[in-house]
Amino acid sequence: MLQIERNDNVEIWTIARLEARNALNAQMMQALQEAILRAAHDKQLRAIVLTGEGDCFVAGGDLRELRHFTLPEDAATLADSGRRICEGLEQLPMPVIAAISGPAFGGGAELATACDIRVADERARICFKQGRLGVTTAWGTFPKLCSLVGPSRAAYMLYTGHEVSAQSAFAFGMVDTVVETGNAVVTALAWALDIAGAAPLAIAEMKALFRDQAFAYAELRARERERFIRTWSSDDHREAIEAYFERRAPVWRGR
Repeated sequence: MLQIERNDNVEIWTIARLEARNALNAQMMQALQEAILRAAHDKQLRAIVLTGEGDCFVAGGDLRELRHFTLPEDAATLADSGRRICEGLEQLPMPVIAAISGPAFGGGAELATACDIRVADERARICFKQGRLGVTTAWGTFPKLCSLVGPSRAAYMLYTGHEVSAQSAFAFGMVDTVVETGNAVVTALAWALDIAGAAPLAIAEMKALFRDQAFAYAELRARERERFIRTWSSDDHREAIEAYFERRAPVWRGR
């Protein structure tokens, strides 16, 4: 089950299959896709915290279900399903923060990589164990992992399949902070509420800039200029200026 809790204009999505260490099965993959589609059309939603139930993030794919998926078309279906989720998270206009309170293995590591920000508590461990299962990453993870930790550390993580501790993941650049045990969701929610206080159009455009890194440098600069012009001439920018001079909190309209 995917549990969704609303906190004003922020949501916490909890992957709740504790009996399977929150492993992803077809039902959970479908639930995530449906949640992403709904969030994409929610004009009031400003940020999402993605976490796992208990002391685990996501232990990977549910091998009890996947063991029977042996054909090339089965692999294509799984790859496409996971990639739709990861790309869906990246395409959402609002940031997604992963709160990692334990193992993020295999597909769980790919899911965490697809988020915009990663908060880990001291129990977190990240492991790309795909090589140990005779496969590669499949969900568009490779280029983003390289951009996060650099090609050499990405190679170490992918080739060895070693479990990387929270502190090592922080040193690598894989996670953005390490907090005390049990505080990952609390911290991620606090960050999400901070994000929710900013202009939603500006946040959406800045998130799009991160996606634009795939383009050549000159084109990225042109896109940055284009997005700056768009946000500068927006109602929200004008509202921010007026609110500053009137010494009040701005009222965002998302346009």
